[in-house]
Amino acid sequence: MAVQKWFKNLENRITQISQTQFQPRLFSLEWVLEGISKIYGTCAGLRLFLYEKGVLKSRKLSCTVISIGNIVAGGAGKTPMTLYLAGLLTEMGKKTIVVSRGYGGQYKGKALIVSDGNRVLADSKLAGDEPFMMAQAGKFPVVVGKDRAGAGARGIEAFNPDVIVLDDGFQHLRLERDIDLVLMDCQEPLGNTRFLPAGRLRETPLMSSSRTDALIFTRCSPGMHDNDALNEIIGHYPGIPWFRTFHVPFISDVFLRSDKACPEDICDPSRLKGKKALIFSGIAKNFSFYQSVSQYGINIADHLEFSDHYRYKDCDIEMINTAAEKSGADIIMTTQKDWTRLKHGIKWSAPVVVMGIRIQFEEPERFRSFIQEKLEGR
Repeated sequence: MAVQKWFKNLENRITQISQTQFQPRLFSLEWVLEGISKIYGTCAGLRLFLYEKGVLKSRKLSCTVISIGNIVAGGAGKTPMTLYLAGLLTEMGKKTIVVSRGYGGQYKGKALIVSDGNRVLADSKLAGDEPFMMAQAGKFPVVVGKDRAGAGARGIEAFNPDVIVLDDGFQHLRLERDIDLVLMDCQEPLGNTRFLPAGRLRETPLMSSSRTDALIFTRCSPGMHDNDALNEIIGHYPGIPWFRTFHVPFISDVFLRSDKACPEDICDPSRLKGKKALIFSGIAKNFSFYQSVSQYGINIADHLEFSDHYRYKDCDIEMINTAAEKSGADIIMTTQKDWTRLKHGIKWSAPVVVMGIRIQFEEPERFRSFIQEKLEGR
């Protein structure tokens, strides 16, 4: 137990360091992480070089592959963007499936069909949080597998799609893709500009520019157009089209102290204004959830934060319920992603409001035209 606690504290400390600017002192933890980061960056560059020279081979599939990814680890909105793009392609008459690694899931095989487009065939514990969330949309098949080329081949065999949307696939060079969309968080586009684990960079703009077909800036503020940091980044991608998007929160479900959903009209966000809420989340950027809840004019009594992909235990539920009771909260709020990791049949001390996020493009028709032109140009 003491060892687990030590590792947990170390993990939290590393996460904190990776999200801040620092000047490492000799022999400090920051200094050690900085050294590992330089090794990581060198290895990432070497791997790219070997794929570019054909030493390492990529597999080509028989349908169009569109990758959604980023060069910074953490939540840039890849899942909402994957849902948006798969929905857009379906609207355009393209038979579409989603292929994901299934991060955090227990599945270790070659390819797992999480959804056939109508039925959800695996839970979040097996498939991972994000694939399960996408499967619940019930609009397109979802397949997971660590080898995305193999999972894609299984998806083609089962569903004969026109397009595969590859979730978080920018660094998965084993699978050849036709269009690469790179997402960047408008608020923190490059983090502290260091490689993992001292920072959150997977690769630099310079390393990624030749493979990028479009930049998509997420979590932009409606009035924010002139931004020196973003302009500098755009300069690393000459001639590459870029798009601004917004994260739009919405209430996906409301539950009355159990798994029983409330009538849809109670999901109206205007009904939540002035309510006192205990909120909890275990996502890559917990503060972003806090900000989204604040937009509704809700009085946040406390925010219980957990690590990304955290699996809630009975003692955690007890802690959440106790905190809600002590604070006199009218409601408990969490995210769609967290809700997928919670067991059925939990008795809550207050109604539970589940919040989701949708992607909204500043210029949706321009993005649609870009995708259409790319597909027609193949």
